[in-house]
Amino acid sequence: MTEPAKPEAAPRTPRRRARPARLARAGARWLLLAVVTGFAAGLAAAIFVALLRLLTHGLLGGLAGFEPATTVTEGDVHGWTGFDRPWALPLITCGGALLASIIVDRTAPETAGHGTDAAIDAAHADPNGTRGRVPAIKTITAGLTLGSGGSGGTEGPIAQIGGALGSILSRRAGLTGAQARTLVMTGLGAGVGAIFQAPLSGALLAAELMFLRGFGWRAMPPALPASFVAFGVFGVFLGYGPMFGDVSPAAGFAGRDVAAFAVLGVLCGVLGRCYAFSLHGVGALTGRLTRPAAGARRRAVPRWLPPALGGLAVGLLGLAVPAVLGPGYGVVQRELDTTALLGMSFWLVLLLPLLKIAATSLSIGTGGSGGIFGPGLVIGGATGAAVWRVAESLGVSTGGPAPFVIVGMAVCLGAIVHAPFGCAVLVLESTRTPELVLPIALAMTLAYLVVGDRTLYRSQRERDEPGLRDVLSAMAGRLRRRGALPEITVEPTAAPAPMASAAVAASPPEPAEPDPNGPAPPDDDGTCRTTPEPTRK
Repeated sequence: MTEPAKPEAAPRTPRRRARPARLARAGARWLLLAVVTGFAAGLAAAIFVALLRLLTHGLLGGLAGFEPATTVTEGDVHGWTGFDRPWALPLITCGGALLASIIVDRTAPETAGHGTDAAIDAAHADPNGTRGRVPAIKTITAGLTLGSGGSGGTEGPIAQIGGALGSILSRRAGLTGAQARTLVMTGLGAGVGAIFQAPLSGALLAAELMFLRGFGWRAMPPALPASFVAFGVFGVFLGYGPMFGDVSPAAGFAGRDVAAFAVLGVLCGVLGRCYAFSLHGVGALTGRLTRPAAGARRRAVPRWLPPALGGLAVGLLGLAVPAVLGPGYGVVQRELDTTALLGMSFWLVLLLPLLKIAATSLSIGTGGSGGIFGPGLVIGGATGAAVWRVAESLGVSTGGPAPFVIVGMAVCLGAIVHAPFGCAVLVLESTRTPELVLPIALAMTLAYLVVGDRTLYRSQRERDEPGLRDVLSAMAGRLRRRGALPEITVEPTAAPAPMASAAVAASPPEPAEPDPNGPAPPDDDGTCRTTPEPTRK
């Protein structure tokens, strides 16, 4: 008896493979987008810094007769001066913050406060939705706040400006949400890398700042060329070179300084937590005061009032401690010099980290337009200077303060923003001191243990990015099907129980591998999942 013929299996449709020409076109498109974003971010950074220097010289120098300390990149390096008209300083800081907050309230409320958190939130929530007016408004209001003496950083404004430029470009180019997210972070990193004249760290920060834990690796390929283009454009107008000069000759340290570096790491972690607590506490109080009152159409307190009062308080504090005024990068430059640091009051050196935390909370925590990334560097540098000053007075340290200041800058900021690699590279690029990698690693580890889950940026995601694991798993599957990797099978030793069999039968099938030539999935970078991601509160 002949067996019935088996029906022939349907021919299997061959998988469409990505053609080299298509991949080349996609790569060329992303390269063009990165170059355009970097050029725009570098030009915006140059305009912002030039405006800030003009306003600082006109408001503080012309009206109050005060010149803040400067860095190497500003040309003439000098410390802060006295006040020709001290009565004018509180009026200037209050007036600058008041004018900036009124402009923000009437034109673009999303530009209030520090810009980096807003840029991270936009990248996660609505990367295509930033309004076109944001770059101009943020440039003007941050220039007014910082140029009048407000305590804040320059990186926050340029981070939001660069991210906004990336969002605008992604909207014009018709990018998907995940692609726009990458371009927003590319603009953020390019702006920060340009303004600190540290392009490699800009690319690293674009990938690190998105998450509380993890690494946004998909932002790296476009962020690298964009950061170097932004650095080149910025340097054409304002010069090249490290922000604090070549500090390498003064960065030597001895083996017995290891204990001091360990103490510095713990202190940086403690002060990082204090910085976040103070800033968020003032911000929460400001939010409660300006929230609309129940049953009333008007807010209990106008939104422009807290920044103005904060500016007035910073001006009064600046009369006693001029080092807290402005971004404070020039103060770090003074602390790197042994003679200048020894010339400061011992108690000023010890209290400066806490005073800078208070001034920044009053200026930015109340809604003023500025950054909180830069003050983190200043707080860390001041902490390192204080540790060295104590060690020098006890005869424990025989070297200069430069290694302690540099390690403090990298560790205090890197731990509290959960971006250790980007912050470490930024400081090393800004000072040309690669020999301090090991002290930074030691102190960063201890600071991380102290900081825990506390973060300066509440828009950072809670978990690791799963996109890299997804891609590696898909690549392994392709290699197994081609025979490059062996199939790993596990033989069951006994028949499964009925309940287990039912559970296996009821389990959903594994999802098919996405077509490489098809549209990109909405979660291709691990940040746009079906379930909304919680953010730090």
